[in-house]
Amino acid sequence: MTDGNSYADKFRRAFQNPSTMGLAILFVLLIVNVALQPDFFSRDILTSNFMSFTPLIFAALAQGIIILSGSVDLSIGATMSLYTIVAAKSMTDTNVALIVAFGLVITVMIGGFNGLLIGRLRLPPFIATFATSGVVLGSTILIMPTPGGYVPKFFYKAYRQDFLGIPMPLVILCCGLLLWFIVSRTAFYRHLYAVGGNEKAAFASGIKVNRVRLMSHLFAGIFVGLGGMCLLMLTASGEYRSGTAYSMNSIAAVVIGGIAMSGGRGNIWGAIVGALILGLLNNIIFFANVPSFYQNFFRGMIVIFSLTLGTLTRFKELKAPV
Repeated sequence: MTDGNSYADKFRRAFQNPSTMGLAILFVLLIVNVALQPDFFSRDILTSNFMSFTPLIFAALAQGIIILSGSVDLSIGATMSLYTIVAAKSMTDTNVALIVAFGLVITVMIGGFNGLLIGRLRLPPFIATFATSGVVLGSTILIMPTPGGYVPKFFYKAYRQDFLGIPMPLVILCCGLLLWFIVSRTAFYRHLYAVGGNEKAAFASGIKVNRVRLMSHLFAGIFVGLGGMCLLMLTASGEYRSGTAYSMNSIAAVVIGGIAMSGGRGNIWGAIVGALILGLLNNIIFFANVPSFYQNFFRGMIVIFSLTLGTLTRFKELKAPV
């Protein structure tokens, strides 16, 4: 009887865990995608999906790092758009590497600017990053009011090729994850959770809260830049609207993946799961030929469901006897 109850409790806790539910939702969407596309697991289809999913995965990774620290960033989408415009405006056949690096510097600088507003000036994250988003978006329209620019053919074609037998989007994603793996072995990683979980307690224990917030936005800027680069290679042009949806979609992916909006709870892998869920949901909407309204409808319902699970879990933890 004890073992049975123990297994039942474990199953119940797993069901209430937003991360576990994210994996369950991902599994269901995979089944639906296979039903709509019998060749879903073919190499060409998987490569095509990774091409379109990777920008959102990087945006979700960036948002996940920031939210874990107890902050949020509404300027991610506009910053990704700025990356594509600056690159498409400046690229030639001979300076691709320089412009790619320059774009990364810009996204990190914007992340640092947000970090200063939130960490040093103590501005509310929603307001500060919303204002930054407006400034960045206005800059993109000023630089390139209509889609265009020049992206070398060999550059965007590389996104559709393999490297050592591995699709290039997956190679770029693995490079980003390797960077995160290295960071996860540092004190910054532990401080990130401490600040997000309880800012006052972290400060009392000697953690420099302002610096952690600044570093989280700076580090997230690298992933925003990688997402902007993938978006540029995917679209092969610069456009101020190309990245705007990624701000809210990245937040949705983070929530679906089980990272608490209050910070300090969840893990970065959940952000990847959430991004894959949204990508697969978009596939279903497209191949089922249903109106685009349902894309936003189902995304909203999944976010509400994930938030509800997280809230119920926290509520039960608070009520549990010590």
